[in-house]
Amino acid sequence: MAALGCACWLALGCQARHSAPPAPSASAAPKASAALPSRTPKETPLPGERVEIPGGVFLAGSVPGEPGRVPELEPRQHSVELGPYQIDRLPYPNDPARAPLTGVPREEAKRLCAERGGRLCTELEWERACKGPDSDAFGMGKNWDARCATTPSSCASGFEVLAMGASIYEWTAGDVVGESGSARRAAVRGAAASGAGPTHRCAARRAQDAEAKADELGFRCCAGAPNAAGMTEPKLDVTFKKTRITPDELAKLFAKDPATAELAHDIRFFKDPDSAETVVSRGPGDRKGLTFGVAPMLWNPVAGAEFLLVTGRSGENTSFVAAFYVVGDSDYRLASSFILRNEPGPVAFAYDGFLRPRLHFSTCWGCPGETGKILFRKPERAVILQP
Repeated sequence: MAALGCACWLALGCQARHSAPPAPSASAAPKASAALPSRTPKETPLPGERVEIPGGVFLAGSVPGEPGRVPELEPRQHSVELGPYQIDRLPYPNDPARAPLTGVPREEAKRLCAERGGRLCTELEWERACKGPDSDAFGMGKNWDARCATTPSSCASGFEVLAMGASIYEWTAGDVVGESGSARRAAVRGAAASGAGPTHRCAARRAQDAEAKADELGFRCCAGAPNAAGMTEPKLDVTFKKTRITPDELAKLFAKDPATAELAHDIRFFKDPDSAETVVSRGPGDRKGLTFGVAPMLWNPVAGAEFLLVTGRSGENTSFVAAFYVVGDSDYRLASSFILRNEPGPVAFAYDGFLRPRLHFSTCWGCPGETGKILFRKPERAVILQP
């Protein structure tokens, strides 16, 4: 039986090959600022100006695998309907002649908004105003433009709201709800001017002590009845659970990515549970307390991150292990893959539901050179390797 081959992380030409593709899709991945200039305001902002945001549906959250996404904080992209409201065109004091007020805790920000007949925005109100009518990834368009960090009021969302996510963090009225037993913390949107491009995404969230004061932490006000719709907080699920996908469906997924296109034919899954028992029986027989299986599985390593794991054979002598981001119901994008050439299999997964960040795959359990690992690496990567 062929060994899993040379340890060739992101290298080509090995007997076994694994790969991690770039972002899920061109539409989901932020591009360089040169690709598209930022959206500039149609009209010069006025002191105290508010923008009317119409009621409607937008895509809240972020796409799994999107650069910068923190799955524990950002829900998977989903449709949300909000009623109409108003939002300040600029951060408080909402005056183009004055710098944003920073260094105040959240309660003080609430008080200052109330003095002007307003309130802090809910998280989803802030995000909709930032994304605009087309649900853009950034507050100045589909791509981050670094020029917005230095001249934030020159960058407009699709609703003509300025400086969103450009140069300061902004308090919202929302809270980040942690795992069971952990305290709530204030939800902050936006990014500091010095932040890397992905941190400026409209969907990016931070959890902050509500009493915090910082030179890069400000706020803006909303007005009108607050929308009742709240954030969908990512939750932990069962670490591993079996799922269903057909060979034809998997072939279509493989065909979408150059790293796996060669596998998109004659796909066969190994027989469950017989094939898993074969992998164990080839070695000394010590399972080390792990569960073995060959069926497609959903893997939930941390709250908000979910991967489809598959193993099988393409043709007669090429086996594979692959991980896909779960983007939506029956919607997947390749996260990482490992190709075993001249290896008819079977290849089995070995896992423990209490060990969330990793599992193994093997053709002969306990045999030298026949076992690899699938690791979760923050913020949201699945890495397949054979040490």
